[in-house]
Amino acid sequence: MKLLFALAAVLVISGCQTVPYQGNARDVKRKPGVGGTIAVPLNPRQEDRDRANEHMISNCGNGNFKVTEEGEVVTGETTQANTRNDYRANSQQQTGTFLGMPVYAGDPGGTDSSTTATRTQLKEWQLTYECAPASPMPPSAAPAPMPRKKKK
Repeated sequence: MKLLFALAAVLVISGCQTVPYQGNARDVKRKPGVGGTIAVPLNPRQEDRDRANEHMISNCGNGNFKVTEEGEVVTGETTQANTRNDYRANSQQQTGTFLGMPVYAGDPGGTDSSTTATRTQLKEWQLTYECAPASPMPPSAAPAPMPRKKKK
């Protein structure tokens, strides 16, 4: 019985574990070896920034990039519309007859409708970067010039 209880406890505890956040970044524009733009969610977390760095490194090489611009960008718009229907009460009253048909006076009731629309901008955080040129070799690492043959 104790073994069954212990096994149930282990299953409950392992079911409560969560998958760690992996980060979210995507290429918006990419010119291989030149630069590009990467989008991450608004208020980026460190994991998002790490994923963006992976994209820049894969395009430019290890650490050979420079972020030239960073900020919030509007990428679209969404509209939500709400309609409200108000039902008026029937306030008609029969006021008499005409040729045997009833005659009514007053408001026949009905529906009043009003619609409101809300527009919301869709935004994301974008990083624009350029690939830095490879650093030139220091003079000490440059190969020695080949000796010239003397002319006779």
